Amino acid sequence: MRILIGTLAVFMLAGCSLPASLVPGEPNVSKLTAKAPKEYALCVLPAWQREIPKTTQVSITNGYRITAPGIVTSDEVLDIVKSKNGSRVSLYQRAPWAKTGALKKSVNDCL
Repeated sequence: MRILIGTLAVFMLAGCSLPASLVPGEPNVSKLTAKAPKEYALCVLPAWQREIPKTTQVSITNGYRITAPGIVTSDEVLDIVKSKNGSRVSLYQRAPWAKTGALKKSVNDCL
């Protein structure tokens, strides 16, 4: 019975953590790169897809958003936006466990 209640609580909390509610806050990682948004996205997207195959990329104003769906928590979101000398990279993570370490590493490796 305790396992059922605990599982139910996790799923209820996960339902409250949507990417839209995650992105407006402060990013967990914010970096600058000399690469253009498209060039940087072409580096990060395959790495994220190796870790989480259902990772997607969409165009946003002045760049791209890469989203890796979360299993228990909300999605991992990476915004890549054109800046003066390249791109600003903003990573929004809800929980620092599971595959998120590999995703964060690829964000740094592609800089």
